[in-house]
Order: sequence, then structure tokens, then C-alpha cells
Amino acid sequence: MTLPSPGDLASVVNQLQESIEFSSDPRQNQEALSLMYKRTANAVNTKTGGLFSLTEQVNFEQFSVDQPTNATQTFANVYRKTFNLVALNGGNIGSSATVTFAHGITGIVRSTLIYCSCTSTTPQYFTSVYPNAYMTATNVVFVNPVATPLTSCLFVAEYTKT
Repeated sequence: MTLPSPGDLASVVNQLQESIEFSSDPRQNQEALSLMYKRTANAVNTKTGGLFSLTEQVNFEQFSVDQPTNATQTFANVYRKTFNLVALNGGNIGSSATVTFAHGITGIVRSTLIYCSCTSTTPQYFTSVYPNAYMTATNVVFVNPVATPLTSCLFVAEYTKT
């Protein structure tokens, strides 16, 4: 892997050097080891988590909450919660049906990503977004956009909180 140029800041996030030069004198490596650890910790801590749990998780994404004119940026953690809508429904979601379930999340400030991953009885495999998948202050809402029942429907909500 070749790293982008240092001037391309948008591409440098979460990238680690492939090699590092150490001194033959181990006592002189303290600064290099410290810098390498900081870079590794930063890259690991800011990667998006791949866990899609039925319980609320921090996914390690961060959204800027400042105006573009601010000299420094403040970030908000992004949370993720997944809902198995077929299980919550007690079985397949009917063709063109609307299902609504309480999400139990408090303090939502903004959504960052909401979608459903679906499988129909045909089978069709697809993803659905707004206006078929959305959240209110208290509920997740999904409208089946196809004319066949759904055997799987995972609703994924990512959002920032107070």
C-alpha cells in the first residue's frame, strides 16, 4: 500500500506507515516508539466498528458538530443500533406493509445513516432507505417497498446523541 501525499489530508486519516526506521541504539528509539504507538492508537480508535448489535453500540465514527468557520472542531460520537424487524413483527413482513416499533433510544440529536437490509420470499436482496425506513422521536418505521413478503429485514440506525 502506498500512502497518499501528506498534503492530501482527506486521504491520510487512519493510515499507518508501512515501515519505520529504528536506531541501532535501543535507547534512542523512545521517541519513534511513542509516535508509532500514538499513530496506531489513533488509527484503531477512529476506525468504524463492524459490530451490528441489537443493543446500542458506539461505532467509533465521529461527526463534526461545528460550523465551518470555527478554528477548531468538536466531534460527536456516532451510535449504532440494529433492529431485526421480522423478529419484532413475529414473522414475515407482508407485501407493502408498514411496521412500527419503539426504539427506546433517548437523546438523539441527528441521524447519520438509516437503512434496512432486506430479503423477500422471491428471493430478492435489497437495501431500503427513506422514505421507506426512518425514525421518529420514539419509533423505527419501515414500509415494505416490494409486493412480496420479507423474510429478513434488519433496520440499522446510526445517530448522534446529547
